[in-house]
Amino acid sequence: MQFYRLLFFIVISFLIISCDQDENFTTDPNFRLTFSADTLAFDTLFTGFGSTTKQLKVKNTSSNAINISHLYLQNLESPYRLNVNGIQSNNLMDIKLDAKDSLFIFVEVGLEAKDENAPRLLKDQLKFELNGQVQEVIFETFAQDVYIVDGNITKNTIWTGDRPYFVTKPVWIDEGVDLIVYEGTMVYFKKNAALHVKGNFEVKGSFQKPVYFGSSRLEELYKNVPGQWDGIYFYDESTTHLLSHFILENGINGLSFPKTILDNNPILIEYGIIRNFTGNGLLASNSIIAAHDMLVSNCGEECVRLKEYGSCLISHSTFYNSWFFSVRSKAVISYNGLGEEGLTIRNSILYGNRSDELEFDQTANVLVQNSLLKLSNSAQTDYASTFTECLFNKDPDFLNSEELDFSLSEQSSAINKGSIEFISTYLFDLAGNRRDNDVAPDMGCYEFSEIK
Repeated sequence: MQFYRLLFFIVISFLIISCDQDENFTTDPNFRLTFSADTLAFDTLFTGFGSTTKQLKVKNTSSNAINISHLYLQNLESPYRLNVNGIQSNNLMDIKLDAKDSLFIFVEVGLEAKDENAPRLLKDQLKFELNGQVQEVIFETFAQDVYIVDGNITKNTIWTGDRPYFVTKPVWIDEGVDLIVYEGTMVYFKKNAALHVKGNFEVKGSFQKPVYFGSSRLEELYKNVPGQWDGIYFYDESTTHLLSHFILENGINGLSFPKTILDNNPILIEYGIIRNFTGNGLLASNSIIAAHDMLVSNCGEECVRLKEYGSCLISHSTFYNSWFFSVRSKAVISYNGLGEEGLTIRNSILYGNRSDELEFDQTANVLVQNSLLKLSNSAQTDYASTFTECLFNKDPDFLNSEELDFSLSEQSSAINKGSIEFISTYLFDLAGNRRDNDVAPDMGCYEFSEIK
């Protein structure tokens, strides 16, 4: 009995001592909290819409508890909103944090539109008062006012580069209606949003200010992620197709011309970058296409798929596919055409991680000139009648294809292997460099230059 009584007093004493230790607070004025980030930065956010939520972790590294006497945002009318361990408030007093414990703070941004073109910096400081000292974490983000596009385009319209356009749903351009997009314009699409063109569509970018089409998710996490929006589709009723100096990325399908009858209105595509699409980069049927200085890369299906009637002339372009999000079964370019004009590819690069990056149903109306191709020996034999002055299975030696830099290194086999015949027509490459500064142009959309 005495043993159990002694054991009881030992346990009670231990609990009392433990409780006393838990209630010991660090009062050292030199003690500092540790934070998961000194600056909590949001990517550029569109006004009028909710922000993503960021998390800040606050750690008590002391072996004793601490008391944060005051936690607050410096700006009384701050655009930021706090949730501190489940409590929604921007101003809290006497927050106890046990020894070696952490406090989780969730942060959102309220984004009020101000009808301004330039992005504006929203900045604040989260203050922590502890033992007579103050620590802080900086909050910052850029807020961007946008033109919201949430209805069909029913009259002639011009988009300019003064502020971005945010397409929130599938939008149709009515038959007979013009949409002209000028240099520097940024067009962002919400998930599943698209442009459907029954009218006339012209993109008029420049070397210095290309037109941009991409996802509205601007966070670094979503960079180069395909499938974030739908694409741009052209139908039988559309008659004017000009796309010059543009970037199109991170959607389901890039440019699609699913025409059901032969359209004799020419489609001009020049100085365009199309990348990261779960479907096709460029799909066309019953269309007449002239394309030059294009860069199409990393698609779940073909980078370019051409079928049925019509024709396509491709010059000085680069097509590359190393899609790794799923099993890849399609070539970089496939042609299933029936028209008399057919397909002509010249001074271009077709490369990727398949053994055959070019597929034809038939070769009677196909010509491939002065181009670098990834193609097996059997395919070279099957398509032999289509090739003139081509290179096979030579590494194009891009500077950094993983970082989407398809410029040529000085070791590239494509240098000076293009035909000089087309220089007068395609004098400038995708970066605006001249092609007549040496003995012959290079294959692909970029001319090699030792000066970067």
